[in-house]
Amino acid sequence: MSLVSQRFHFSLDVMRARPFVIIPLICCAQAIAQMGAAAELRLPATSLYQSQVSAIASQAVVPEFAKHRERLKGSVKVTFRLDRQGRVKDFKVVSTNSNPWVQETATRMIRAAKFPPIPKKVIAEQGHDWVDVEAKWSFRI
Repeated sequence: MSLVSQRFHFSLDVMRARPFVIIPLICCAQAIAQMGAAAELRLPATSLYQSQVSAIASQAVVPEFAKHRERLKGSVKVTFRLDRQGRVKDFKVVSTNSNPWVQETATRMIRAAKFPPIPKKVIAEQGHDWVDVEAKWSFRI
């Protein structure tokens, strides 16, 4: 067999083998994705809702912080309670070692954010119609 025909032969063998390699990879990827989806379904509704709210809070706060990077230092940790309609109640700065601007910005942006109403499943799970959320942002100096 010449070198050219050997290369061609090798290419055909690789091409024939690809479905045997690709199909199991696709099946594994699908299984992993389904396991991830199943794990999400097993999480309590409250945890899922709190994760959603934390993501919304970060989406509200982080862009504002990014506009003023020169003012960022330390960290700030806040807690707030959402009522049944998703309105912020009882906002508190729990701990901080940053400047007042960071605290004020976090407070202002979270109070202005639009959070979804608490799902009935969460209310049933908790036995009350409010949810506490904690968020923290840290900055390297």
